[in-house]
Amino acid sequence: MSRLAAAALRRGVAASRDPSSSPLAASALGSARLFSADASGEAAGAGADSQSDPFLKESSEGLAYGRFYSPTGVGNRLEKNMLKTDIIHQLDRCELSLDDVKMDYNMGFTPLGALLRFPSKAVFTTAVRQTSQNRLYKMEAISRDEWDLKQSFDGKTVLLQGVPRNALPEDIERFLCGTNFEPPPFESFLRPGVPERIRVVLVKFRTKTDAMNAFITKNRSFCLNNQVSMRVLQ
Repeated sequence: MSRLAAAALRRGVAASRDPSSSPLAASALGSARLFSADASGEAAGAGADSQSDPFLKESSEGLAYGRFYSPTGVGNRLEKNMLKTDIIHQLDRCELSLDDVKMDYNMGFTPLGALLRFPSKAVFTTAVRQTSQNRLYKMEAISRDEWDLKQSFDGKTVLLQGVPRNALPEDIERFLCGTNFEPPPFESFLRPGVPERIRVVLVKFRTKTDAMNAFITKNRSFCLNNQVSMRVLQ
């Protein structure tokens, strides 16, 4: 064998033992670097941005909002003692939670309806179908602004009706003795009544359980000489 042929043979053997010198291996390595440094990095960055941006997140979720009410009641009102869970059971195919329901009270704390938040427009359409089937209730679309502006008492506020007009905060605290209420100031106002206006007081509690326990133990008890009725606001 000539010297030139022997040298060429040695170079070929050395190249076959070094994978990185192969054109195919070099191409694969370059592609891997491109994928890890550029493509995957860009995709990860975009995913992180979409998760941190609430606007993008909401757009992907497609939330919808509605108002649930009864057309058969006086002034389109719901039953006074209707609970959030009652509405969720009425719309049992709509994937609602307690946080998706806000009761819509008037100035006298009579429930006129409920504002609902749905996970998608398709679920809102399902709710419209459900309410139209039983004919006891109706559903209409509302804006997100209306939902955001509505206060939710969330089962942690109790309405006291019939508190004596001369009762001081200390008298109300004695009436609530034994319950886990938040300290004064209490929100108090007068509402129309017969033969005279009725004093109403709102008392906040730390948890829903505390509010319900206060209702169970204190409803129809006396503050000074007046019997006080209580109602947990949803």
